[in-house]
Amino acid sequence: MPNNERDTWDRPIESLFAQVGYCVGLGNLWRFPYLCQKNGGGVFLIPYCLALMVISIPLYIVEVGIGQLTNRGKAAAWNRLPLMKGIGYASVVLTVVVMIPYMLVMAWSILYLGHSMTTEFLPWTTCDNPWNTNSCVTLDKVMNNSLTKSNASLEFNQSISISYTKESLSQVQFWRNYVLRISNPENGIDGEFNWPMLCATIAAFITVFLVTVGGIKVGGKVVYFTASFPYVILVALLIRGVTLEGASKGIRAYLFPNLSHLAKAQVWVDAVSQATYTFGIGFAALTAFGGYNRHKNNFYRSTFVVVCLGCVTSLTMGLATFSVLGHLAHVMGIDINNVVQSGPGLVFQVFPVALALMPASKLWTAMFFLMIYFVAIDTSFSEFEGLMAVIGDAFPATVSTRLKRAGTNTILGTAFFAACLSQLPPQGIYIFEMFNTYGGSGISMIFVAFSEAVTIGWLWNAEQFKRDVKQMTGSNLAKPIIYCYKFLTPLVTLFVLFFFIIKWEPLTVGDFVYPTWANVLGGSCLCVLYSVSHLL
Repeated sequence: MPNNERDTWDRPIESLFAQVGYCVGLGNLWRFPYLCQKNGGGVFLIPYCLALMVISIPLYIVEVGIGQLTNRGKAAAWNRLPLMKGIGYASVVLTVVVMIPYMLVMAWSILYLGHSMTTEFLPWTTCDNPWNTNSCVTLDKVMNNSLTKSNASLEFNQSISISYTKESLSQVQFWRNYVLRISNPENGIDGEFNWPMLCATIAAFITVFLVTVGGIKVGGKVVYFTASFPYVILVALLIRGVTLEGASKGIRAYLFPNLSHLAKAQVWVDAVSQATYTFGIGFAALTAFGGYNRHKNNFYRSTFVVVCLGCVTSLTMGLATFSVLGHLAHVMGIDINNVVQSGPGLVFQVFPVALALMPASKLWTAMFFLMIYFVAIDTSFSEFEGLMAVIGDAFPATVSTRLKRAGTNTILGTAFFAACLSQLPPQGIYIFEMFNTYGGSGISMIFVAFSEAVTIGWLWNAEQFKRDVKQMTGSNLAKPIIYCYKFLTPLVTLFVLFFFIIKWEPLTVGDFVYPTWANVLGGSCLCVLYSVSHLL
């Protein structure tokens, strides 16, 4: 394509499906459940819903709007206001860092999907595998025996005594000992390089390349299916989850919160960052999607459709997850917080249990991990396309022909693949969470959201932005949204930033507390990256 020609969506509906596929993605189906469990269950919903109204909706309009207005990617779009063009570069940094966890989650889903389709028995439902320890217990054994709780042990009426921990369930051991290869000398588990995950990561890289190499002309067609298929599986999981014995125990923990958790800074940080993470605020994708719109596309109207769908999807996935947790807690006779460790692998530890209890369990298991694979494709395609738009704006020659675009695509994807290799050793999950917390989410996203709100509200001027939106869409921005740009969004994000600083707690994954040097390193890298990007 010529240098001065920019791709556009073939139809406006492709833009909508791409946004739905992006926003109804890993943020909802993978990240939301584990953050909800980590932060006290239902209490997490209070700051989350507040952030949706005050931050996500107003800034979603900004993200798509500046792309459609300028017909550029995230970095070049902010050149209209040179004083704050660092926001664009900061967003590029966010996007680069977050792509690494995205590709790892896709690789995890590929590994589970492969075992669902190629083995006679689902390997995470048995305890006779090389990675299982003496404490391993299957859910069938728990359910088929009279179970009582005595101290930290589970005792069966057949004189079987098992010292139960959060790592005892066979599904959990498959995750920790096989997928992650976390070393555990006490149980005879030696950490080693993760060859199965290497193969799965290569497959994830090939997937991203094939979907993104053709740009939106190919990706815009793929999202028709990948954006709609997850809802079929999600409804089935919800129905099965809420009908399990003891599910009400988890539902109560989800819907009736302990308000004392609101005094914890991390709850607010995680909730606000999740509200921005889910809808791509501060990343490169939405602005790129807006840049591919035709100038008169009514993105303002579609914003509310996408945000409502994303919110409902998150809440539904959370309900399904806590239903299964309630069932596990009920059959084991333990507290819901002691079933499994919270963390990035919650979905991969909990849902195999529910799926194993369904008729044709192997089929449903394969479909579930296929769903995770598809939403990972949507999310990765979106962010990758956002970065390609930034590169194309800065260096038009790199995307001037299909062949050159493929070459640029390959170089960028290979760089992400190389970065993913750092997270395959036994300590990889801890590196993963460092990337996820200090780089691609958390306080860094809130900082970018604050910068965008102040810029639109006062420097760009909210009234001028209102006129820009009116000129493009024919719709007037609602007055509450104007007030958010000027007052509410900056104040809420600033409050959370100060609350985080005052009530700071070290990063944790499950029971592992990161040492001080690791938190200092993560925070220092964050400060340096964003300071440099805002000075450019």
